[in-house]
Amino acid sequence: MSHRHSHHHHAHGEGHGGHSPLWLTLVTALLLGGCALLAGVATWKSTVLEAHAIEKLTLSTQAVADANSLEQNLGRRVADERQLFLQWRSALDSKDAETAATSLAMMDGNSRRAVDWWKGQPAATRPLSPFISANPEWIAPRVVIDAKQALSEAAHELHGAESQFERSHNLGFIAAFLTVGLLIGGLAATFESTRARLGLLSITGGLLALSAVGTAVFWW
Repeated sequence: MSHRHSHHHHAHGEGHGGHSPLWLTLVTALLLGGCALLAGVATWKSTVLEAHAIEKLTLSTQAVADANSLEQNLGRRVADERQLFLQWRSALDSKDAETAATSLAMMDGNSRRAVDWWKGQPAATRPLSPFISANPEWIAPRVVIDAKQALSEAAHELHGAESQFERSHNLGFIAAFLTVGLLIGGLAATFESTRARLGLLSITGGLLALSAVGTAVFWW
């Protein structure tokens, strides 16, 4: 009877020895919870940054389209106004007052002011055309400036999009990196040896610490 009782007590003692210490269980839970939480936060921020990057990329594309449109409009406008100017001069040379008046009337107000400035210049220094940047009445240079500003804005938005795409990808990598920490921490729970579990949990803790620092760096 005594031998049976002793054997039962010994088996019961082995069962207790197989349980991990409470503090080790708490550390495991905290590390796994920290990895899961940080992975979720990093994934969320990565998604937000990617959305903002796509928005900036769209704005950049629109700015480039606006700049190209301004340049095309300027080219058509200058060509049309120069053609009317040549018709006006040809009509004047031919003493055709009616055609000259019609050509002048077909120009827009800015072009007519540019022609008036041109007519007021001394014949010796008068430029061949009124449609030059030196003519203060000709606003085509303003359109060129607008096109350059649109291109500058496009470059700025594109740079911002590239930066946010890079941060988004880095945070996505951190989230994937944390899944390794979750895997290692989960494997630690399968070991009975406290030393082995501590070794694996220390790796998980290191990955969590590195990921926390990386998330802080790429957050802003």
